Amino acid sequence: MVCADWDIFHGGTAIEVLDDEACANLVQRLLSITDSWQERHALDDQIHSFHTLGAATYLDTPENYGVVAAAANPVLRDNFGDLLDRVGRAITARTGHPTQLSDDLALPGFHIFRGDHRAPPGLMYGGSVHVDRPHDRHSFPFTIEATLSFTLPIRIPACGAGMHHWSDVPLAMMTGPKAPHAMPPVQREWYDAHKRYFGYTAGAMVLHDGLTVHQLANPGRTRDDEYRISLQGHGVLGDGAWHLFF
Repeated sequence: MVCADWDIFHGGTAIEVLDDEACANLVQRLLSITDSWQERHALDDQIHSFHTLGAATYLDTPENYGVVAAAANPVLRDNFGDLLDRVGRAITARTGHPTQLSDDLALPGFHIFRGDHRAPPGLMYGGSVHVDRPHDRHSFPFTIEATLSFTLPIRIPACGAGMHHWSDVPLAMMTGPKAPHAMPPVQREWYDAHKRYFGYTAGAMVLHDGLTVHQLANPGRTRDDEYRISLQGHGVLGDGAWHLFF
């Protein structure tokens, strides 16, 4: 494994990639192609509106992943190729390894959450408690030396946005349901008591190896007219380069 001093959970810092004007322009670009968004229902108790632009290993079945990627990848390249290039250069500058986009997998894509005042903040908001292992579902023609996950926030609600994360999670807490609403009370209480919060800044990309237990988090309630938008992706290191996908 390579030294992960770029990992935000091990001393790394966020990377300023975009200024406020660039973020605003990207949001407008996204809003102009809503026909390409895909509605998602990631959780049984989901209240908020959640869309993606692009395929995602953790959301799409193996049978559907290629279909979604084939439709979305040209849209992402045509509308956001400059952003993907910029992200690749920033990852290279921080980690010391060049990047390339996978020809066979989904390109990094967007998470688009619409605010909803009914959605509970904190542990109960949004995603599952998990680690990132999307590479386990794909084949690569090289030995994987390291893994990478990245988030580039583009639009953040007024209450803020970020991730909860946990270290030294007991094995017993990693079994059973991963969605907080479905966890037994003792498990949910443990995660709530031990959570730490990493806050995002729009335009500042965060990198980690994906293997620290984490969860999408909003520290407060969102308004119905707000968006939480980010570019998301993963990478595997092999043959001297990061191969980026989602």
